[in-house]
Amino acid sequence: MVFDPDGSEVDWIVGYDPPADKFQGQIEKILQGVDTFKSLSAVYARNPKDVAAVFKLAEKWGDRYDTAKSTEKYKEVLALDPDGKQGTTEYGKEKVSYAQMAEFNIGQSALRARPPDPAPLLAFIKKYPEGVTVKDAYSRLAGIYFGRTAPKPDAAKFLEEYTTRYPQDFMAVSAWVRRIIQDKEPLDKGLELAQKAVDLAQGPMKTGAFQSLAQIYLLKGDKAKAAETVETLIKTEEERLKSPPMTGVTMAMPTGGSGAGTATYLMTAARIFVEADKLDRALEVFGPAFMNANLDKQGVLAGYAQFWSGQSSNLDSALIAAKKSTELTPDSYRGWSLLSQIQMKLKKYDEALKAAEKALELAPSQPPQIRDGIKKTIDQIKAAMEEKK
Repeated sequence: MVFDPDGSEVDWIVGYDPPADKFQGQIEKILQGVDTFKSLSAVYARNPKDVAAVFKLAEKWGDRYDTAKSTEKYKEVLALDPDGKQGTTEYGKEKVSYAQMAEFNIGQSALRARPPDPAPLLAFIKKYPEGVTVKDAYSRLAGIYFGRTAPKPDAAKFLEEYTTRYPQDFMAVSAWVRRIIQDKEPLDKGLELAQKAVDLAQGPMKTGAFQSLAQIYLLKGDKAKAAETVETLIKTEEERLKSPPMTGVTMAMPTGGSGAGTATYLMTAARIFVEADKLDRALEVFGPAFMNANLDKQGVLAGYAQFWSGQSSNLDSALIAAKKSTELTPDSYRGWSLLSQIQMKLKKYDEALKAAEKALELAPSQPPQIRDGIKKTIDQIKAAMEEKK
């Protein structure tokens, strides 16, 4: 926040985006009074029909997540310039009219409401035939509504339209694959799309594409194909992380990998191996050897312990990881809570109770549901101890 000496708001910046010199440039523009909230408000007060000023004020309120005020201003833009002839802004290196951008932003706000309202963005993609805003509108609709909560028939119709309009777009194809995985049907269509997504994926996106393909195979009951797919995933990731563009990344073999990046895809692989009834292979890629290679990385250890706790398998190793995690971050209630869960599964009730009580001690400022969850765990441990007697 930047204020005048009298305490009035001049402007604001939400968040920080590098590089530092560009961030400094933003601050210098504010100090010069260039397109600040205060200067734009002054222009608006003199001429409320200045479309550029109204649009920029809408953006300012949008930056502060004040949807009501930003939408109000965007609607003013549309009332002043319904045909989009009074100026443009830049979006994705394209020149877009203030009016079109206002409609796009109003649609995005409606989609983020609870419950989400897809109607404004659906109208937007019908009105505008092409451009980066239209493609992004499809992506938002797929990611927030049709890919998640929309009724199956509506989702299928929209996602068919999306992939027909952008047949070579990875995001479009993968959005439909994710919805099919969620619905567990239609699996033949899902297999076709998942294989296409693998072909379209580039760089890190390959991991998610292979994961989705493996999940489709699991849903079809083909565990052998799922396991084969995840082997390809591992090989692809090894090659990608060794490639020149990934400078500074240390790649390690699956049997003893190093680092959070490696942990992410190996955890994915292990999960699929477990579901494919290949626990031994899961332990090879994401088991004790991997854990021992990462004993100094708290985040990796916590993720490892959480994963195996969820599987109720490899618990002795998960226990080691959880204990080491609490040693590295002794003031984190999450670590102690996870440790207590694993100890409880191993029927180490005395130790589990101490860990849970430590978690509760460290969580005084957490939301009530967090503390209540820890208390519930303590009650469960005490009940198990009584039953053991």
